[in-house]
Amino acid sequence: MKTILTTIISSILIISNLNSQELNINTKKASVMFEFVSEQTQGTVSGLEAKIVLNTDDLSKSSIEGSVDVTTLTTSNKMRDEHLQKADMFDAKKHPKMTFKSNSFVQTESGIKAHGTVRIKGKEKETDFIFKATKTGLIGSMTVYTNDFNVFPKAKRKDSKVNIKINLPFK
Repeated sequence: MKTILTTIISSILIISNLNSQELNINTKKASVMFEFVSEQTQGTVSGLEAKIVLNTDDLSKSSIEGSVDVTTLTTSNKMRDEHLQKADMFDAKKHPKMTFKSNSFVQTESGIKAHGTVRIKGKEKETDFIFKATKTGLIGSMTVYTNDFNVFPKAKRKDSKVNIKINLPFK
């Protein structure tokens, strides 16, 4: 499985002439979706800015740094979306961006794991993004817990689970 995934990613990058270089991501078509599991709430965040360097020959030379605009967070419920911007939630005025910065990459059976730091509402937490290659780009997934960032805290940490999926199409 590891060899197949590495071969697919290598082929995509060679075809795209991107091996060991910054990936050319179409941020206008990129999407960031989330699901707050215990609340059965789904939504999106936009305003993605990202710099991704993927070196399939030496993953230790790979890096990801990106952010999304908190003010674009939407759950298709206007009252809830407005409340999410307030100081007791994301505090968008003080903390307008959510960020991720990698510090290591490893190949796993489920994809390329980018370990790094996510920053939300001024608080940082180590976590992993798992990326898989498609014919048109990369798809990443990660899980965070709102309790870790003092956003909509729950009595039990497991009830604050948010699954995040990001679609990064190549230009």
